[in-house]
Amino acid sequence: MTTKYSVRLAQTLLIYCVLASFTGANEFVRNATFEDTFANDNIDEARVQTFLETYCVKCHGSDQQKGNISLNTIGRDTTFKQEIEVWESVLEILESGEMPPSSEVQPKSSERQIVISWIETQLRKSSHSAKVVHRKSVTRRLTNIEYQNTLRDLFGFELEIIDKLPKDPTKPYQFNNTPELMLIGPEQIDRYLEIARQVLASAIVDPQEPVVHKTRREWLRHGLDRGLALDEIGVYGNRRHSVSQGFSLKSFPKTGDFRIRVRASAILPPGHQMVPLRLIMGNDIQINSSTRETREVGVVQLANTPDSPRTIEFTGRIENFPPLPGKMVNEKQQPARMTITPQNIFDDGSLNDRYSYGNLRNIDLPRIVIEWMEFESPITDKWPPDHHTSILFESPLQSDDLNAYVNQVIKRFMTRAYRRPVDPEEVEIFFQIYEQVKSEFSTLEGAMRETLAMVLISPQFLYHTETERAPDDHYAIASRLSYFLWASMPDEELLDLAEKQQLNDPAVIEKQVLRLLGDERAESFIRNFTMQWLNLEKMKTVPINRDRFPRFLYYVSAGERAGTEMPYLPTVRDYLLEETVAFVGELIRRNASVLNIVDSDFAMLNQRLASHYGTKKIQGTHFRAVPLSPEDNLGGLLTHGSVLIGNGTGTAAHPIYRAVWLREAILGDEVPEPPAEVPALSDSAGESADRAFTIAELLAQHRNVESCNDCHFRLDPWGIPFEQYNAIGQFRPMVPSEGIRVSVFDKSKHEDMAGYQNYLDSINVNSLSSEATLPNQATVSGVRGLKKHLLSNYADSIVRNITRRLLSYGMGEPLDHHDWVTLESIMEQTEAGGHRLRDIIIAICKSDSFTANSN
Repeated sequence: MTTKYSVRLAQTLLIYCVLASFTGANEFVRNATFEDTFANDNIDEARVQTFLETYCVKCHGSDQQKGNISLNTIGRDTTFKQEIEVWESVLEILESGEMPPSSEVQPKSSERQIVISWIETQLRKSSHSAKVVHRKSVTRRLTNIEYQNTLRDLFGFELEIIDKLPKDPTKPYQFNNTPELMLIGPEQIDRYLEIARQVLASAIVDPQEPVVHKTRREWLRHGLDRGLALDEIGVYGNRRHSVSQGFSLKSFPKTGDFRIRVRASAILPPGHQMVPLRLIMGNDIQINSSTRETREVGVVQLANTPDSPRTIEFTGRIENFPPLPGKMVNEKQQPARMTITPQNIFDDGSLNDRYSYGNLRNIDLPRIVIEWMEFESPITDKWPPDHHTSILFESPLQSDDLNAYVNQVIKRFMTRAYRRPVDPEEVEIFFQIYEQVKSEFSTLEGAMRETLAMVLISPQFLYHTETERAPDDHYAIASRLSYFLWASMPDEELLDLAEKQQLNDPAVIEKQVLRLLGDERAESFIRNFTMQWLNLEKMKTVPINRDRFPRFLYYVSAGERAGTEMPYLPTVRDYLLEETVAFVGELIRRNASVLNIVDSDFAMLNQRLASHYGTKKIQGTHFRAVPLSPEDNLGGLLTHGSVLIGNGTGTAAHPIYRAVWLREAILGDEVPEPPAEVPALSDSAGESADRAFTIAELLAQHRNVESCNDCHFRLDPWGIPFEQYNAIGQFRPMVPSEGIRVSVFDKSKHEDMAGYQNYLDSINVNSLSSEATLPNQATVSGVRGLKKHLLSNYADSIVRNITRRLLSYGMGEPLDHHDWVTLESIMEQTEAGGHRLRDIIIAICKSDSFTANSN
């Protein structure tokens, strides 16, 4: 129920939120102890100045400033701290040996080391000279995933609400949980208020017990004469009236938990050990369309035969599944409909080139047998359910002193929503709201829903604001830990430690970090961090050339949708993203070295991906660690399909995109955007090419443009080794001869997919040259050689980059030079153990930068 008062109140709170976003941030308070200039430095700064003048100012001086860097005046009229970012860049390229360019006179190793040591010393001094009195107050709103997770943990059930919010802004290779990006606008407040009312309508129930909705459907083993029986689901489905069509719900509630029970087994031909059963629920998908809304209920692997059927139970919240609105019949609105559809998602990488549900291909693959399915909702062990009584708890005050009871309800709810104790004055604000709205509702439940909805649009709930109201910094640390490692609010154990003022103990913090990482809620941290760090989202939008890679995706074979991607099924593209997230999660679980991101002796694969990469045979859709051998040509992130596809064109590999990814995501460089006038690299395959250019020719053309040459000198060599992997991330040791254009699939020429593969084999006759000379004059051959070179020469840069990114993500703000000492300290602490990921996370959470007081 929306009232005039509540709308007016929401507008008032919006102004409050906007004002809070400007007034809640407190900058660092620091005491500079001395000026870090050349003049007062006791290191031989004259030799540093001579080095710059001899080897640097020719390209970075008053006449030209390549890379927008000028070094001819640095250190003369300004302090080191004012030019910290320039010095960090100089340090990086000196350590890597990339500068001066190979065409210029090179300094002696001893000369280079003097400058490196001087810069490192100045960085430490600059960081130490600014004593941290207060940590920056992180005034930023919850990201969308943090907001949804916080609602889940606040109420005890999850509603899928992210699609109802404006998308969070993103920047490539950067994190969006920063004050710069996490702002609030009027549209969001409207959405937040709508969602708050929705979630409270589900959380606070009416006193009377609801009607329980039940539906059951059975299938018999009829129709074997036509291939598959009606109770079977083949890889390519089944005919009408079979179980693969699913069953419609006769009725269902608007809110509440549901339970689906399925009696199922598997028919497993020789060589097959399991088949995955997936349930989706929502609209009926048995129409010639791909726009119906559904959501996954769950997936289970079946290994039991029809002689021993299993009863499997799936659960969820009915609010998260989209019903199909009822039609108008004789001017009467028919009820909404919901369909549960079981799917056989077995996928061994082969595709069905024929279109017949009863053909031998369907029969020869694993099938699912379903005897019956049941649906029941709402389900609860007691009424009212726990999520109701955790808010409107039992108390004698409810009958003896209603106002006192309401005050207690508001205080308890606000304490959990604000993630800290609340003052009586704060509670009184919302008690007055209750006083204003209670006359507009006939029940206490209705009045409390509206009152508490206003709590959920207050800045103290929506923002990561650490205010002076917190009695000490322990509650702030509790929130930092939980939003870092769970992307959600602190749980009872963290808040209890904060109340006892124990979160300043490093041993306690370490124990909590291990506990949080061991919880399934840590998956949100792993997914968010990985997707943003590696800039993986773009992989979903790369249009794969279907003619060039006709077996990459499963396409509809007939009907109006013929030639389109098969809807409602997980694809290899989905699995490739899951592979990368699962890999990073496994490194954290194993507490493995950071350097495994460059090369590892295992990969996280399922059956579909093992087929895609052409590696060891495994079965099932679930991911597991698979040991690797050299001939697999996998290991680490550099060979992940998500990375290679996302940094390609969908038709050809793109060495520059891949080089930029390597420099940005793995080495931690900031690669500038190309000038607008720079010509793009063309695809080397496809109908648009007059002839196929080698990548060496394309890059040479690029370097002929003066505006391109400076950047491409540092980029091109890093991308060439990636040419060993094609546009869909597969290893390709052989390529066509120079000048031969690769034809797309043509049925009149190639007849079928086997004929097209024979054609590709006939033209791919030359070993691919993937040798490159890097800016530091080292020569590498292929990705294997590139990995070896990175681990031998760039290990410190890689560790520093990942540590820096984890620290920045955990703090929710970009780092500056004041964090340099913290960064180096973490690296020193974890060096003896080989810079293991979980150790780095623990060190971050115990660092001064993470735990510093901000009140």
